[in-house]
Amino acid sequence: MKKIYICLALVALSCSSCDDYLDKKPISRMDSERFFANEEQLQLYANGLYLNMTPGAEGLTTGGSTCDYLARNTTDALLQKNFTASQMSGWTIGAWKDLFRVNYFLEHMGKAECPVEVINHYRGIARFWRALFYFEKVKTYGDVPWYNHTIDAKDTTALYKLRDDREVVMDSVLRDINYACDHITNRSETTVTPWMALAMKSRICLFEGTYRKYHAVNPSTGQPWKEQNAFQRYLRECIDASEKIIDSGQFKLYNTGKPETDYRHVFQQETPVRQEVIWAKEYSADLSSLHNLTQIFVSSGNLSNRWSPTQEFVNTYLNRDGSRFTDSPDYSTKTFVENCANRDCRLAQVMMAPGYTKANNNGVQIAAAPNWSVTMTGYQVIKYNMDGTYYEVTNHCSNAVPVIRYAEILLNEAEAKAELGQMTEKVWNQTIRPLRERAGVNGSVPAAADPYLISYYNEMVNDKWILEIRRERAIELFFEAAGLRYDDLMRWKEGEMLTKSLGSIYIGEKNRAVDTDGDGTPDLMVVDKAPGKKDKNVTYIDLSKTRFYTFKDGRLYVANDNVWENKKYVHPIPTAARVKNPNLKQNYGWE
Repeated sequence: MKKIYICLALVALSCSSCDDYLDKKPISRMDSERFFANEEQLQLYANGLYLNMTPGAEGLTTGGSTCDYLARNTTDALLQKNFTASQMSGWTIGAWKDLFRVNYFLEHMGKAECPVEVINHYRGIARFWRALFYFEKVKTYGDVPWYNHTIDAKDTTALYKLRDDREVVMDSVLRDINYACDHITNRSETTVTPWMALAMKSRICLFEGTYRKYHAVNPSTGQPWKEQNAFQRYLRECIDASEKIIDSGQFKLYNTGKPETDYRHVFQQETPVRQEVIWAKEYSADLSSLHNLTQIFVSSGNLSNRWSPTQEFVNTYLNRDGSRFTDSPDYSTKTFVENCANRDCRLAQVMMAPGYTKANNNGVQIAAAPNWSVTMTGYQVIKYNMDGTYYEVTNHCSNAVPVIRYAEILLNEAEAKAELGQMTEKVWNQTIRPLRERAGVNGSVPAAADPYLISYYNEMVNDKWILEIRRERAIELFFEAAGLRYDDLMRWKEGEMLTKSLGSIYIGEKNRAVDTDGDGTPDLMVVDKAPGKKDKNVTYIDLSKTRFYTFKDGRLYVANDNVWENKKYVHPIPTAARVKNPNLKQNYGWE
């Protein structure tokens, strides 16, 4: 591990100095004949791409936290009322720099004195990164200009070209990721593996397949898709990639028979749990490569957006016997402690539940309860936390953060088959059942569609398989992969869910101190106006002095200022970019 990190650190330094050079001189003047002379130099360049293009810990978690199941104390600009294209950013030279690096690599790697299979391996790595680069661009903007070569500063035709149709771009992405899957080999010298390529193909193709199914038109143009039923082709490609991973036997869920701890174990290790984690952002305490996640999830200051799971989402966790929590006639008035009792064990592994402890500075385990200066709903995220006060300061954490896990591959396989009408009990038992059983939940096939989930998803879906897969996906992949949940809502055409109610735990009534965490001591009081004399053990939520809350039906509701319009399924092309390049036609609805 130390050798790997030292090697990557050296690559980072070399890439940094290269950037400085490229900022001063056109990249076309680099002596590529000398730089790309052998495999060692290809390896250095490829590992530099890995460092530059792998998201960091915060980007993989809080970087994409706009979704339906988390209340926050901020609203994304895109979702604010009267947001316009002039407020949009992200089309600068810097936003396209990684593509330039990748294409430059592709153009010059063939000059290295290496066997053809080695060149193809590195070509596969470069095309892997280009596929991911364009996947992100398409998710954001829809139609984008496709470049498979570097652009000279004097090439105005290329610089000011029209955007290419999303269908053309995504077919190019599919060709790139297929090439990567076919040609990347397991080589210890490079950090991208064939399993990473297959896993990302699974994610990409599920996204595009379901997007085409649920969206009748290309949102960039407002026109019907040129290739009708392309969703089937993409979903079959998703299944192909997923099954190659599943059938390989290289991966399995981490499961030692301890449902209370096995799920969260995957997110707390410095060395990734290789049997399940296909790709992770790694850190090292020995090499002082550290991140900040524990601190931001216990902070009430500027580091935190106070990410708070909602009661509506918590209601979707099953009981351990597999029954639905929401089938209980009194589910809506159950207390925090009652909400946490006998539930899917993942609930207490992603949110602080009764019985949670952490080590103080003396190494002594102490009980900890949700902090109402951090949480806005009574549910506090702990999924990525290291359980000790030592880690609750800046840059003390070295646990690896997964980019993609085997669990997602199982979910992708199940969803793609369900969307194609191919879901069976056999497929369920191979995909969803193991996820539930690891979490201590009876994994039997659902008998019927869940009325609560039908309502939760705005009555857009009533298929029992799809609803249960969505339940499982939200719970298993909670707060993962740089906004994976937001992407799910976009591809399902469920943007309206971003305007949902954001409810807290059940409190009961105002002006009475209640014991929210079940420790026997009152700790919270919701008041219209705070009393002159306060109990030091009680947190007071003064409705007269907060813009965040309303109180009704016995619970707090966090203000949700999100405004949804269907044009927001793609972002607008920034006005500044269109001024520089008038050929960039604006996305439909944003004109």
